[in-house]
Amino acid sequence: MYQRTVLDNQLRVLTSTMDHTQSVSMVICVGAGSRYESDGLAGVSHFIEHLPFKGTENWPTAREVSEAIEGVGGVMNASTDREMTVFWCKVALPHYKTAFAVLMDMVLNSILDPEEVEKEREVIQEELRMTYDQPSYRVDLLIDELMWPDQAMGRDVGGTLETVADIQQNDIREYMHRQYNPANTVVAVAGNVTHVEVVDMLTETTKDWKPQESLDWELATDYMGSCLVKVDRRRSDQTHMCLGVPGMSLSHPDRYSLTLMNTILGDGMSSRLFQSLREERGLAYDVHSATSNFRDTGSLVVYCGVEPSKTNEAVKTIVQEFEGMHSVFPGV
Repeated sequence: MYQRTVLDNQLRVLTSTMDHTQSVSMVICVGAGSRYESDGLAGVSHFIEHLPFKGTENWPTAREVSEAIEGVGGVMNASTDREMTVFWCKVALPHYKTAFAVLMDMVLNSILDPEEVEKEREVIQEELRMTYDQPSYRVDLLIDELMWPDQAMGRDVGGTLETVADIQQNDIREYMHRQYNPANTVVAVAGNVTHVEVVDMLTETTKDWKPQESLDWELATDYMGSCLVKVDRRRSDQTHMCLGVPGMSLSHPDRYSLTLMNTILGDGMSSRLFQSLREERGLAYDVHSATSNFRDTGSLVVYCGVEPSKTNEAVKTIVQEFEGMHSVFPGV
């Protein structure tokens, strides 16, 4: 059973009470992602995601933050995407109030120590270098650039080495002030706790957290022209490729039909792409498709990694399976 409450400060609270469990999971979703960023601040949402782990008012060092959760056997992490930043943790039931306090302190009271910010800047730049060195990740960025050219949707969520280097302390504080506000945040809790417990804790913890207007997100312009190809040549034992087509937004009535179609096409070992490229032809170890849905746009993308001399055959086979989705009924 799910319950929902909107607090006076517009913070949305969702809970699912699960009496049979001995653990509690908590997620804080903030409307902060690459779609809210200007070109010059590309990567600021991801940058900020790292900083609460460096210390808060009540857990002032990175070690204290991590040990507060991991020291009792819990796990915690965070992630940033185009439309939101997510902080989450999972702990055993006796420790959920501590975990709750830590996660809320990370969002509300991050210290943002200038020395730690500079150290984390270098960490983030190394993260970007690491992903640039991975062809399977790089090809995902290339397909996004093709499908949403010259706009926030097509940018790397992490920004670039140059934009990360240029983000200033004031940029971070101003962006957090705008985006990290209760009207732009959802807290979800699942486990052996009641909705009333969670609402009462959040009401007290966020009593001084005031709502305000957040930044607008940039509308996407889908590319609907002729076929585009982008190639990044580098030394590699495989050709990593993505083939993408426009998808559907989160609110589109046919979104679930597209999800079903994707399952048939490339999600799982019984899918057409897996059977055709791997089982029948032995072209690839990893071949799959996935859908992405955002507020006003979406995509369906196929990924495949093959020996370079088999690239053309793999592309031809994938296109044939695309065409087959029009003419061959599922199960035939």
